[in-house]
Amino acid sequence: MKVAIIGAGAIGAVHADAYRELEANLVAVVEPVEEAALQFAQKYGVTPYRTLSELLASPDRPGAISICTPPFTHRELVEQAIAAEVHILCEKPMAHTLEDAGAIYAAAANAKTLFATAYCHRFQPEIERMQALIAEGKVGAVRTFYNSFSGNQDDIEKRWFGRKKLSGGGVIIDTAIHSIDIFRYLCGEIAAASGTMTTLLGSTDLGVEHTATVGLRAENGVIGTIDCSWKTPNDSAVVRISGSEGTLNFDYSDAGKITFQPVGGTTKVIQVAGANRFVRELAAFIEAADSGREARTGAFDGLVGLAVVSAVYRNTSTILFTPPARVSAGQAVS
Repeated sequence: MKVAIIGAGAIGAVHADAYRELEANLVAVVEPVEEAALQFAQKYGVTPYRTLSELLASPDRPGAISICTPPFTHRELVEQAIAAEVHILCEKPMAHTLEDAGAIYAAAANAKTLFATAYCHRFQPEIERMQALIAEGKVGAVRTFYNSFSGNQDDIEKRWFGRKKLSGGGVIIDTAIHSIDIFRYLCGEIAAASGTMTTLLGSTDLGVEHTATVGLRAENGVIGTIDCSWKTPNDSAVVRISGSEGTLNFDYSDAGKITFQPVGGTTKVIQVAGANRFVRELAAFIEAADSGREARTGAFDGLVGLAVVSAVYRNTSTILFTPPARVSAGQAVS
C-alpha cells in the first residue's frame, strides 16, 4: 500500500522516519511551501505535491495518508481523503474547534476507510505496561493521576502554535490533549474538567495560554491533575498513578523503567522493553488499514479530546472577590 505525508514540518518528518523504519511504501509529500517540500522530498526520496487534490489525481495516489498539518486544515483534508476512500492517520488535535471535530467524527463514522487519531502516548511501552498493571490490581483502587509535560520553547511566539485561529488554543490543545487521552486510557472516561492558565509573557500577551494546570474527574471518581507549559526552564515528562495499594511512576527521562511504591513498602523497579512509540503507532495504523480492524484511537477518541479541551477553556478559574485588607497582629476584625 502506498502512503503519503501531508505536511513537511517537524511532525511530518517524525512520521516519515517511522514509515521508513517500517519499510512502508512512502511515495509522496504534500506541502504548499516549495522549499520545504523539495527538502523533504529529497531527504525521503518521495515526490512533492502542492495539494492533496494533485496527489490524488497522480500516479502516486496513496492508499493511506498521515495528516501532519496545523489543526485548522484538518477538516478539509479529512473530508477530501474520506471522499477518495483513503485511510487516514490524523495528528492531534483532530481539529482546532469542537465544531470541526464533530464534523470529522460524523464523516469518519460513515467512511469506508479507516480513521485514526494520532495519540502516540498510547503506544509508549511504559504507559501500556502501567495500564496492564492497573488492570491487574497492582495499585488497588485508583485514586489519583498526575501528569506533567512541560519544557521551554523559545520561539513559540513566532510559530503557528501561538496563533489561535490556526491552532485553536495554546499548550492545552497542543500538549495537554495527550495528557487527557492518557488519563482516559489509564483511569476511565471523563465526567468533569476545568483549568487555570496564563497568557502573560513578560510584558506581552502571547494570545494563547503557554502554561496551564488542568483538573479532571473520571466517571469512577479518579481525580487527575495535569501540568503543561511551553515556558518552564527544565523539561518534565512524568505520569504517576496512585491507588489504595501503592503508586506507579514513569519518568520519560528514565525510559524502560516504572517504579512501584507499595503502601508501607520499599520502592521497586519494573523493567519494560523500550520501543519507539511513533513506529509502533504507525505499524498499528498500517495493520488496521490492511486488516479492516478499528483503530486503537479512532475518531471518537479525537472528538472526546476536543470536547474535554473545550470544557477546560470554558471552565477556567477567575478571581471573583477582592482580598480583604491585611490585619495587623492584635487588631480586632469586625
